[in-house]
Amino acid sequence: MRRPAVAGSFYPAQKAELGAQIAESLSRAGLALKLGNARDIAAAVCPHAGYMYSGWVAAFSYSRIAAAFSKPPVFVIVGPNHTGQGSPVALSQQDWDTPLGIAKNDAEFGKEIVKCGTIIDLDERAHEFEHSIEVQLPFLQKIYGERLRIVPICLGMQNMDSAKDIAEAVQKASARLKREAFIIASSDFTHFESAESAKMHDAHALDALKRLDEGKFFEQVRLRNLTICGYGPILSAMHYARLEGCRKAEILKYANSGDVTGDHNSVVAYCSAVFPLG
Repeated sequence: MRRPAVAGSFYPAQKAELGAQIAESLSRAGLALKLGNARDIAAAVCPHAGYMYSGWVAAFSYSRIAAAFSKPPVFVIVGPNHTGQGSPVALSQQDWDTPLGIAKNDAEFGKEIVKCGTIIDLDERAHEFEHSIEVQLPFLQKIYGERLRIVPICLGMQNMDSAKDIAEAVQKASARLKREAFIIASSDFTHFESAESAKMHDAHALDALKRLDEGKFFEQVRLRNLTICGYGPILSAMHYARLEGCRKAEILKYANSGDVTGDHNSVVAYCSAVFPLG
């Protein structure tokens, strides 16, 4: 069992307080988690900062996910490795505990992903203290409760090859097991610049993201030294979306920490996006 590492810091440690924080995030965004069956998206991008800063931005993606799936797919959550621990591409087989209960791991699907990939390892060390995947779980639990099934992948080796390997392995595993999959890329955008500077720099990456141009997105990150911490997970989501027939991304919300704190001199920027099918 993977125990919470950032409950009480990134989000409330008590069930009632956490539920209230999610409700507040949705209220600020003017959204609700209303189940539907549109089945019109293949992947999403969600921020992973503290809920008080980015929860309301994440709400945009989770509202669309709820509207798309009344029956949850397997959520393959790909997050960057901030700690440096463990394998460069580490897949967890454990169930994950949060204040809202146990998020069950689809261990069979995870093993099939490893079989279908070439560089993905079964490794728990990378996940031990990493927050980027953990903070996504309460929103998913709020939507799907005990029906939720996850496969967490912590990505330390952020390059095009590893991103594609993950995406292709997920699609192959989905086909072999005849089990619907959905990739959530966990990432924040520009870090510790003015809001104006962050918006200017992120615009280059967001343009490539909207056009579903993986090569251009990666080029902009490297060429401009963009501080998008989860660009590898985003590349995985982009490649998977393309494999599933998507042609573009839809930016649902772009904002920054200054929108909450009032300090726009040094911000972290956040983006919620989805990849529509067809």
